[in-house]
Amino acid sequence: MQTIAISSGKGGVGKTFVSLQLAGWLASLGKSVVLFDGDLGLANLHVLLGLAPQSDLSSVLSGDKSLKDICITGPLGIQIIPGASGVREMAELTQAEVARLFRDLYETFAQADYLLIDTGAGIGSHVTSMANIADEILVVVRDEPASLADAYGLIKVLHTDFVKQNIKVVMNDCGDDKRAKDVFMRLDGVSTRFIGLPLSLAAIVPHDDAVKAATRKRQLLVEFAKESPASRAIQGLAAQLIKSAAVPRPPVASYT
Repeated sequence: MQTIAISSGKGGVGKTFVSLQLAGWLASLGKSVVLFDGDLGLANLHVLLGLAPQSDLSSVLSGDKSLKDICITGPLGIQIIPGASGVREMAELTQAEVARLFRDLYETFAQADYLLIDTGAGIGSHVTSMANIADEILVVVRDEPASLADAYGLIKVLHTDFVKQNIKVVMNDCGDDKRAKDVFMRLDGVSTRFIGLPLSLAAIVPHDDAVKAATRKRQLLVEFAKESPASRAIQGLAAQLIKSAAVPRPPVASYT
């Protein structure tokens, strides 16, 4: 199973949007996908899809339910693990509790092709721990000063504290490709100069009116507007990740 963490330094940049659309395209390309809502205290993946889970991760942590019990099937057969929203105890899980959760996750869904982790935003321990176990880390960025600054902060922590090299950038909601590439080059230049980590640009997702329309209808772009510019950008990202998954790599960190 290939594990991909989708993270961001700042909230509100489209991290969950990228997670959902990437899951949709991977599933449409014949891959079995588990989508884990890793924003443990403020989960909203199911809300964006118009789903109403009967139980969530808080029931798993309390021992009342298993991961299989709370798993819901979303569009295109995506298996969704809903997090809890407004449950403070979930946001305060210890590292041991998170470790146990991920051991169960890998055992329960061992046959899946992909595990996508929609982490919370920022550099908290839950975010960095989830990113640390991933084969690929996608950092979602918008062309905003705060987004860029916080993205660099996240990348710096992941690289200096966890020695992560496998970090790629997704430029989201971009007005034009040239501007997006220029913004990425600035981020790449800072990362290369100050922490010695060159970055790679995984995708440029353009601003697209279809995104808002699909979100209102609680649908994935691959279903609602498959040929739209944003959808095609995510398709390219999915194809790239499928290709890179076929390349042997050293084992990543895991929970023990």
